[in-house]
Amino acid sequence: MTSFNYFGGIDFSGAREPLANLWTAIGREDAGKLRIVSLRPHAFRADLCGYVAGGWRQAAEGEEGEPRVLWGADFAFGIPAAAARHLIRDAAPERAWESLLAWVADRPADEIRNAVPNELRTPRRTDTGGALAPFDLRLYKQTAEGIRWLHALRDRADVSIHPQAPDAGASTSLIEVYPSGAAHELGLPRRRTPARPGEARARAAALRIYLDFADPSLEAIAVTLEDAWDATIACLAAWLCRDDLDQPRRVAANHPELG
Repeated sequence: MTSFNYFGGIDFSGAREPLANLWTAIGREDAGKLRIVSLRPHAFRADLCGYVAGGWRQAAEGEEGEPRVLWGADFAFGIPAAAARHLIRDAAPERAWESLLAWVADRPADEIRNAVPNELRTPRRTDTGGALAPFDLRLYKQTAEGIRWLHALRDRADVSIHPQAPDAGASTSLIEVYPSGAAHELGLPRRRTPARPGEARARAAALRIYLDFADPSLEAIAVTLEDAWDATIACLAAWLCRDDLDQPRRVAANHPELG
């Protein structure tokens, strides 16, 4: 059985701040179903860092004991193993991922990408189902900002990162998720922002198979705003994966700590 009583979804962005496309969703399990209790935007990644580190607990007011949360975040937690070895040649194997975070945190995205030869800018073993490679031109800035954000989050709070740095004692855990792929596997609508009321209603009906909302306004936000939708799907993916956090190790058994 899962040890988490709350679940979070992060629709991340590597764009220039302030942001309009950085959203989070918070949900809890209720009668065997996920219930979304909060949806909110974040103008700055530092605000998101504080929220994930502890601010989200406002949604859990009144709970007995310390709530435990599993977050699903839609950015790459690492890079291809060969690229990581190229960048951090002298790092001890057991500290390779931590060394990578520190290396990335000190450099701009373009410098990071340029430091990796073209032949090493490949997808990771876990990048399946249409996922872009971390150094793809459309994604590399998000990859850099996401890894930099993880470094800042680990400085701010005790968190468990699966599979790279699990910590059974941490009350906040994070896994990498792919909302677009999850929506496809679950048969949810994949079209971008609904253009007609009927499309929004179709989204709402499809979601009700898996989750509901604490307030109708949250449902309206989720089915009409694309980034809120992705945060909701990221939250749902975390809830669905709650009892199987070692999936990446089965796919990339050789170097899960690197990618």
